[in-house]
Amino acid sequence: MKRCIFATFTCSLALMAQQSNVSDSTSVDVNGNRVADGPVISQTKSAATSLTTVSHQSINGGTVPLEKVEVHVLRDDASGKVTERITRRFDPQGNPMPPVRETIEEQKRPDGSSTIQSTTYRGDINGNMQITEKTTTDSHANGSGESSETIVQRATADGLQTVEKRDEVVVKQPSGYQSETTTYRSDGNGGFYTAVRETAEHSEQNSQSTDSSAEYDRGPNGELQLHGQTVTKTVARPDGSKDAVVEIYGRSVPGTVGGNDSGLKLQEQQVIETTPGPNNTVVQTLSVRRPSVSDPQTLGPPRQISQTVCQGDCKPPKTGP
Repeated sequence: MKRCIFATFTCSLALMAQQSNVSDSTSVDVNGNRVADGPVISQTKSAATSLTTVSHQSINGGTVPLEKVEVHVLRDDASGKVTERITRRFDPQGNPMPPVRETIEEQKRPDGSSTIQSTTYRGDINGNMQITEKTTTDSHANGSGESSETIVQRATADGLQTVEKRDEVVVKQPSGYQSETTTYRSDGNGGFYTAVRETAEHSEQNSQSTDSSAEYDRGPNGELQLHGQTVTKTVARPDGSKDAVVEIYGRSVPGTVGGNDSGLKLQEQQVIETTPGPNNTVVQTLSVRRPSVSDPQTLGPPRQISQTVCQGDCKPPKTGP
């Protein structure tokens, strides 16, 4: 069952104040009755640190943590930024599992280019941290947008080996942007093949915005084929409320056998309603429409899937470059 959980926040550097929010999601059945409580997400953030805790109800009725993420800004100046992220996960009974530590180093240059290096370490049963992955992204800005190249290395018996490369190009438009990302993966023989290509487009006009993304993957003969597409149309209102309609297309409708045509089919339509509430709350309701196996060409009636209530400093994340 899909759940929609959102909760982000910002901090005022002038006041150096700590801000926080709590987000609680509830799933509902076909009749709109509550059937299950989702995880509770609590977040606090100051100028240099943040803590996110995800917890849920255990089989014994108590509350146990699922995950805790600590973020520490170690340095932030004109030359760049160094951040450390520590993720601690827990089993269903709340017992801690080996942590994951990630360091992100960003180097800025006078010409607008930058290099971001992310190194991930995973703890073992003895408490030792071993490097598992290193990602390096070089970005270059120009008058029309930005381009970047990413190298992904993972730990093997022979040390770190390059397993993936990504090229991304972002082009600014008068009312938004367009981007294209191509992913190359190792073929095991020292070469790389084109594995995935993703395109995205964002446009804004007055209080409305449109986002469209498409994904192409390898077909049976090695050529890239359109695999899926998502189109989101959002309308924002002066009172802070907004409605988003998300249409998800795929090669076939789940539960049915795909036809011989190569066109995409509408698999699901999501309606996400966000409404400010009393006492500094934001309520987000997710409803879906899906075609049935008996009538794959027609969407069925809307069904509410979940409702999320965020209290505190609840601001939606910024999208786009």
